[in-house]
Parts: sequence; C-alpha cells; structure tokens
Amino acid sequence: MRVTNNMIQYGSLNALYNNTEQLDTLFTQMSTLKKIDSPSDDPIIAGRALKLRIDVNEAGQFEENTKEALSWMEVSDGAISNIEDILKGIKTRLNQASTSTLTQEDKEKILADINQLSEQIKDELNTSYAGRHVFSGYKIDQPVYFDVDTVLENDTSNVLDIKLSKDMTVGAGGLTINKDMVLAEDMLVGPGMLVTGSTSYAEGDVIPAGTTITAPTTFPEGAVIPADTFIPAQTDFTAGTTIPGGTANPDVVGKTQGQDIKYEIGSGIQLEINETKLSDIFVGNYEKVIEDILNAVENDDEEKLSALIEDVDSVMSDISERMADGGSRQVRLEMTSIQMADEQTTFTELLSETEDIDLEEVYVQYSSQMMVYQSALKASSQVVVNTLADYI
Repeated sequence: MRVTNNMIQYGSLNALYNNTEQLDTLFTQMSTLKKIDSPSDDPIIAGRALKLRIDVNEAGQFEENTKEALSWMEVSDGAISNIEDILKGIKTRLNQASTSTLTQEDKEKILADINQLSEQIKDELNTSYAGRHVFSGYKIDQPVYFDVDTVLENDTSNVLDIKLSKDMTVGAGGLTINKDMVLAEDMLVGPGMLVTGSTSYAEGDVIPAGTTITAPTTFPEGAVIPADTFIPAQTDFTAGTTIPGGTANPDVVGKTQGQDIKYEIGSGIQLEINETKLSDIFVGNYEKVIEDILNAVENDDEEKLSALIEDVDSVMSDISERMADGGSRQVRLEMTSIQMADEQTTFTELLSETEDIDLEEVYVQYSSQMMVYQSALKASSQVVVNTLADYI
C-alpha cells in the first residue's frame, strides 16, 4: 500500500490529539477529584451518584429530624418530671395535714404551699421549646393555661377542649358558659348564645334561634347553633370551638386529643413527639382534686384528706404512665438517630467510591500520559517538518 506524506502527517496529528484528550481528562480529574465532569462522560456513574447523593441528603435530614424531636421530648419530659415532683410535694403536705392537729398558722402555710405548687404545675404545662408550647397540641403558639382576666378578642378561635372552674360570660350579647362545661373539638360558638335543653342532633342539623334545650346534650361535628341558645353544664361539643371577644376570668385548661405532632424520622416512618394525653389528666380530675384538697385542709376534714391522697396517687400514676410512654419514644428516637447517622456514613462512603478518584492512581496515569504526549509531540514535529526537498 502506498503511504503518502499527508497520510503520515494526518496519522501523527490524530495520535497527538488523542493523547491531548486523554491528558485533558486526567488533568480535569486531578483538578476536580471527580471521575466525571459531566453526565455525558459516563451516564452510569452519573445516575448512581445522583441516587446516592439523594440517599445521603435524606439520611442527613432524618438525622436532623430525630435530633429535633429528641430535643422537644427532652423538654416535655423534664416538665412532666417536674410535675411528678410537685405532686409528691402536694402529697407530702396532705400527709402532714391528715396525721396531725393543725394550728391556724400551720393550716395557712399548707394552703399557701399547695396553692403555689398548683400554680407551678400550670407553669410546667405552659412549658415551651423554641417558642412553641409543647403541651398545646397544634396551637403551639398558645399556652395550655390562660391567666385570669385574659381577654379573648373578636374571632378568637381555638381547637382545644376547655374546662371552666366557674361560670363565665363571653362576648357581646352575653354568651353564657356554665361551670364544668366541656367544650371539645370542631364547634363554632356564636356571640350571645344561650343553651338550656336536652335534645339529640345529627351531624349538619341546624338549630333554630331561641331553641331551649333542657338537659346536657352532645352536639356532633358540623352542628350549627345560633345566638340566644342556652347551653347547660356538662354539654359536650366537638372540636374547633370559636369564642368571640370578651373577658375570661376562670381557670381554663386545654385538651388536645387528636392533635399529635409527628416528625418523619425515616422513609415513611413517623413518630409522635408531643404529649397529647397529659391534658386529659388535668382536665378530668386534677382541678377538682386541688379544690377538694384546699377545702379539706381549710375545714380540718382528715377523713377527706386521707381519701384525697389516693386521688393524688391516681394522678401521679397517670403521670408515670405518660413518662414511661415518652421514655420509650425517646429510646426509639435515639436508636433511629444512630441508625440514620450510620446510613449517612455508609451512603457517603458509597458516593465517594462512585464519583471520587484515587488521586495516587490518577497521578501515576497522568505522569505516564504526559510522557506519551511528550514523545508523540516530538515524533510529530519530526514528521510535520518534512518537505519534498528532504527526499531529493
């Protein structure tokens, strides 16, 4: 086969370009420490690296979620532990009051102590984490207990159940709510509403204005109750109660069933972090127990005080159950946090193996390729400079 000078020059330049391209690839790898510079360099590596990068980010986010959840639960667990200690203090004073003859001064001291301890429990129930109340259900911007003389503005809404320690009137037109009434979830209460009777209503029923109800009644979700309807004590409403403007003077405590705040701690795995059953304990019997304690101490009713010790023990038992439940969830969170940290480490290592270069190996290849390039450059210079005169 006849080989021309142009063919030799073309072959030399083509080999030189190939060497230059390989040298550029190795140089880019050394500069970026990555195997590829764009997905088109190696689509398989690019796709695998993208999936692993998503896995790393997900594991990192889940780990952050578990840490955040643990911090929240540590705050709420500390508050519950404090409440348990306070109840122990109340029980100690009950034992003192029930086993000895009290002077008026002793009685006043015990009453003062119990009052202060009771107020401290309310403060503990209003505990917040990073500005969010941990026992308020979804209404994290609102406390569980409102202070006496708290003013409820027009259109104030709340999804908390409410227990009153005495009757109150709220809003223009004199909305009357009787002592021991429980307002549950999802009910709208209009201004001037007065309720007095005993009737069963189905979901979505409309109650005419001026209707009189003669006994405690349970209103289902979606019931519409107009103004001038009277509601007796022990009436139950469904959640989402809205109470318009006015002044609320009694002690009010929130109830938050069905308002679990959950964090996603794994792919498709959610865990409740807030304590929603604590309010049941205090709405259900705590307020009455404290009131009975104060009356029994005031009246030197030792028999009643002895019985009340059992009531306090019952509340403490419920608190212990909540602590145990919270503790088990914390253990799960701690284990999940460790698992997510391990997964993040594993995925990070796999990602590095997939897209990162072995610098020592690439440097050796680069040095070798540089020698090849220099050799090709020298050979090409000898071929390209030849002319017809060199063969005459």
